[in-house]
Amino acid sequence: MNTTSSPEQMNQKLKARLTTYIKSITRSKSRMRSIGRSGSYAVLVILALAMLLPLVWLVNGSFQPTWQINAIPVIWIPREWKYVMAGDTGRKQLLWLATDPQGKREQVIQIGSRRYTIAIDIAQLNAVQSAPKDQISDVTPTDVNGITVNVRQWSSPTGNLAVCAVARDPQQDNNLIIVEVNKIAGALSLNPLDQINKSKRAKVTLSGFELDIRQMDDGRQLLVIGPETELSVLASPEVAKQAEIIQTSRLGNKEFQNTGNTQIAIYTVEGKPEGSKWIVLVQENWQPLMAQDFVAQHAFIAKIENLSQENEVIVFNGLNMNVRTYTPSDGSQPYPVAILVPGSTEFLVLSTEYMDQLYAGPFSDLVEPGSVNLGTLTYRVQEDFEKGGKIIPSALVGDLQDLAVIVPATVVDNAFDASPKKLERSTRIKLTLTGYKRVLTLKISGTPFWKFFENSGYVVLMNMIGHFFSCTLVAYGFARFRAPGKDILFVILLGTMMIPGTIVTLPTYLVFAHLGALGTMIPLWVRSFFGNAFLIFILRQFFMSIPYELDEAAILDGASRMQVLLKVILPLSKPALATMGIFTFWWHWNAFLDPLIYLNQQGQFTITVALSKFNDLYARSAGYYDRILSGAVLSLLPMMIIFIFAQRYFIEGIQLQGLKR
Repeated sequence: MNTTSSPEQMNQKLKARLTTYIKSITRSKSRMRSIGRSGSYAVLVILALAMLLPLVWLVNGSFQPTWQINAIPVIWIPREWKYVMAGDTGRKQLLWLATDPQGKREQVIQIGSRRYTIAIDIAQLNAVQSAPKDQISDVTPTDVNGITVNVRQWSSPTGNLAVCAVARDPQQDNNLIIVEVNKIAGALSLNPLDQINKSKRAKVTLSGFELDIRQMDDGRQLLVIGPETELSVLASPEVAKQAEIIQTSRLGNKEFQNTGNTQIAIYTVEGKPEGSKWIVLVQENWQPLMAQDFVAQHAFIAKIENLSQENEVIVFNGLNMNVRTYTPSDGSQPYPVAILVPGSTEFLVLSTEYMDQLYAGPFSDLVEPGSVNLGTLTYRVQEDFEKGGKIIPSALVGDLQDLAVIVPATVVDNAFDASPKKLERSTRIKLTLTGYKRVLTLKISGTPFWKFFENSGYVVLMNMIGHFFSCTLVAYGFARFRAPGKDILFVILLGTMMIPGTIVTLPTYLVFAHLGALGTMIPLWVRSFFGNAFLIFILRQFFMSIPYELDEAAILDGASRMQVLLKVILPLSKPALATMGIFTFWWHWNAFLDPLIYLNQQGQFTITVALSKFNDLYARSAGYYDRILSGAVLSLLPMMIIFIFAQRYFIEGIQLQGLKR
């Protein structure tokens, strides 16, 4: 007898068991309550996470390096990109993970790149043919024996064929010369573009068509079909230890040398031993720099009549600087000076004996957060330049230099090529505090970043004093005094909350303009001494919840109305006062429009306006997002701390504000 159940019987048994299980759950009220609570908690957690996600991203991003902030897909855990220093040049060479030709996964540095193109060996190509363009599809990149080729579909009389276009048909403008992909799979090769470009051009006739080819030095005849591909040239990190920096003008003849599994461009270098060959790791613009404190201490303004007309270029620490002879006005001995910042009638100069303090930084790492005015001259200052792991405010002096970081060709013996898409960053988990360090040491046009916190704190403090003084008095009057029309006045007061702030912005601005208060902080806090409808409403409602018998008892004991307010009402109103304080802090710490309108000196800016300027300054460069996020987090900290410590009073004040006696 066959005891095996059919699929239909198994489904019926499964449904019966599931139905029985659901009934057993629904019959138990405790289980249903547990399920309901679990569902409610799950919904609350999901909503809370959705609300907190922007804040979590902001805080998390402030501990991430810039490359990670911009990474796609998003990397949530802060990581540090490993690197090695390129000798003592101060330049970092980032580490990558790549698979070498032997299949080994290892850490490497990028020492250059090469462009390659795809070609067909004519010796292995039997025939080509012409086909109308309207029968051929658009290009689809397709992998053919490990090489990506631009493949098209040809609707031929015999059916669809995968083909490659190799040239235009000179006899028919609307036709392309094509070859079937399956006939060239073994003839394809990836060739360095520089070798292709330096080879001789030639023509061959195949299937009655004349084709342009390249005659290679090794005897091959190649038909170039593209596309071009850029591959990274990789080598061991040990290579970077031998790096040094030179003027690009010192690079001599360029040739190619087979190294490892690739070819590398090598150069002779002026001033180096004859016969030595060098490899360029990176070539870019570098800016001569000098510590701002050192410039302020030793540099001086020289008038053009005190400087010689002859200009000599002298190398200091590998950097070219213009040097002239300076003759002091007091008739003392002339001496050579380096021109740090040129002008029309005045120059910022420095004696050449101090030029050993000169150093350079990659121009890509520099922005212009501020400038220093000295007489008729203005020079730029990079406030947060990092040198040797320290933040050194640095003056940009002299002219941009085209420099190259080089290493001896003899130290590179295991180089190979790899597609950039196959490279993986070599990282480790680490909280990056660079953004915070640079923000806290930053100066914007000479103003320290902490000064903006001080300005915001001053504005908040004055508004708190004003609101405490005005709102408590008005709220106490509405809550305790009996006067004709009091309720109408209270309704009118609440009605002012309905007026949009933008409507009164212009009249208020004109009032302060006539009072001569523009450009000062007075407009940011003086209005708080005239009350705030919302805060008066909160305090009035809370005061009304306090039994009036307490007032009467105090009055019978000889207390005045002011003493009742100060010694009876306010001590019992801590929740409402805390609520007023939190709202006042929140409004004025985060205020942006009023400080932007009324303040015109950078030293007076509040933190919100400073962050806006900070964002304008750094947002143009993706390399400074960590500083923008760090500055934003620092601006949030005071508000978060105030709320955490005062949340009990805040919540209690909100709960009781609608109660009446």
